[in-house]
Amino acid sequence: MKELFLSECRRFRNLALIAAVVLLVLLQLAIRMADPLQQRWQVQMMMMMFAIAAMGLAFAVVQFSSYRQPSRWLWLMHRPLARGRIFGALALASLVLLSVAVALPSLLVVAGADYFTGDTVDARHYLIPLHLLLASYTAWLAGCYLVLCGRRTAFVVLFVPSVLVLHLASGAALLVPAAIGLALTAALAYTAFRPDRTGPPAGAGAHLASAVPLVLGFYLLMLWGGSTVFQVGQMLLGVNPLNSKVARAGGYRELVRSPGGDNLQRALAVSSDPRAAHWRRQLALLEVGKVQPQGREHPVRGAIANLDATQWHDGKRNIAWTFNHDRMLYEGRDMHTDAPRGWFGGGGRGDLRPFDSPPLIVTKSFMTRQRLFWIDSESGRAPTLLTVSGPETLAGGVQEVGRQPFVLTNLRLIAFRRQATPAAPLEEAYSVPLPGPFGDLNRIDVARLLDGTLLSFNFGVRMVDGETGSRQMVAFVDAQGRATPVSSRLVEHDFPLLFEHKDWWLSPVANAVLTLPERLLDRGLIEDARGTPVQARPTAVVAAALVAALLSAALAAWRLREQPMRYRLAWTVAALVLGPPCAAALWVLAPRAIPASTAAVEAQGAPVPAAA
Repeated sequence: MKELFLSECRRFRNLALIAAVVLLVLLQLAIRMADPLQQRWQVQMMMMMFAIAAMGLAFAVVQFSSYRQPSRWLWLMHRPLARGRIFGALALASLVLLSVAVALPSLLVVAGADYFTGDTVDARHYLIPLHLLLASYTAWLAGCYLVLCGRRTAFVVLFVPSVLVLHLASGAALLVPAAIGLALTAALAYTAFRPDRTGPPAGAGAHLASAVPLVLGFYLLMLWGGSTVFQVGQMLLGVNPLNSKVARAGGYRELVRSPGGDNLQRALAVSSDPRAAHWRRQLALLEVGKVQPQGREHPVRGAIANLDATQWHDGKRNIAWTFNHDRMLYEGRDMHTDAPRGWFGGGGRGDLRPFDSPPLIVTKSFMTRQRLFWIDSESGRAPTLLTVSGPETLAGGVQEVGRQPFVLTNLRLIAFRRQATPAAPLEEAYSVPLPGPFGDLNRIDVARLLDGTLLSFNFGVRMVDGETGSRQMVAFVDAQGRATPVSSRLVEHDFPLLFEHKDWWLSPVANAVLTLPERLLDRGLIEDARGTPVQARPTAVVAAALVAALLSAALAAWRLREQPMRYRLAWTVAALVLGPPCAAALWVLAPRAIPASTAAVEAQGAPVPAAA
């Protein structure tokens, strides 16, 4: 095993060193041009992770494309070593090579930025080399399986590790799903590492190790591919609600596209309140404003990717302030000399009180989960405008409608009296509880009338994911701050029912597995109010899931009609539980049924074409 390990390291050492130098130069160039450590997550995580994963995948293709030749495969496998030790030697050598090519350059760049520049580098950034190594090594294992198994449709296994780790959570917490993805692909690669690479996996354990990533991968392929095909078909027919010029009457897209005045007019038209006609006449003369969520999640401390900008500039003093997750303060650097310029805390410049959570910058203020700060550019201070407590979480900064300030939280809309100065604490005039879940709220249309204020709460964000019962609800707030419901109308669905629930009825089990990280990881989401009921799936969706499962089981039984009963029964039950993705995985893992005539020819010793 040692000799094979050293031989593999010597075989690819030059390639690893060249890749390391190229990556080091590219990362150093990126540090000089764009400071990727402080970029938003779309740029930082997606591009870097996929590029590094592509390196691992390409390495596996180069490495095993030669080994998969029959003569070399026999030379590799038929040696006085157990199959596991041969695979272990190659896997360990590849891990060392990828550590040199991927982890070492990224570690050098992070450490160099920390010790030789004024850039803000936190402990969270030192997890980046480890995550990049895990991504490249997982891709290498997946590539090993793809090359050795010889089945083109097996590429779906590449989707699973990506879905498990692409979350804006703490870098340390993300190591768990990354390790799970690595373990799944390692077990998968080992099942293909056997003398007879063309046959099905041997044994129940090998079947399970192969089936789990394939089932999850085919689930994602069917989900994304089916959704894309359906929506493209709608576009070709001119009926897709997302790109049609005329929105469906009464639907969510109409509610989103229409001005606030039109939405209020439609809601008041069906109101039984005797004042509705008078309000409709006033609306024609007013400019209707809006208050909407300025974010649906907050940054998570220790996340290796950034939800939003982590840096802001004080042009008057030539200071660039960058948020430091270790100290939970903004670290200042001179924009011209890069010299340290102190710290910016909860009270402003020179205040070392840490923020309660990583802040978001909204307009001219900081917003943490429960505090809103004003940025006073003249004095360099950060006075507190608003503090909420308990389960209440801020969902935006100050938004003005008709010179009246409003702030939205996950529980209510708060209206304030106009401040004497922008830095003065906000004084509440009234607040209105949200009449629906915050996660379903699109915006609130606000119309200030002569005798009060009309508020239209427009829900429906989650309708495309199957949420039912979304409504437009209008309330009137009088001069004393008392809110009275005025109108409520149901928002119609723009997409068909089964399309909105596609991620569930396709395979409830696969959906539960792949969404588990979303439910367990702290991703900084702004939660709904406690006690918000979880809606049951519509009967038609449950029926669709049952039909899909039964058809999948029937297809599995037909596919394996010539196989032993126990084997056939196991796959049929699995297809019944897991649905269409399991039936698709069966085509990759299970051998094609052999007709009786072909079996008779085989018994006579005649050559038979190999099964695909």
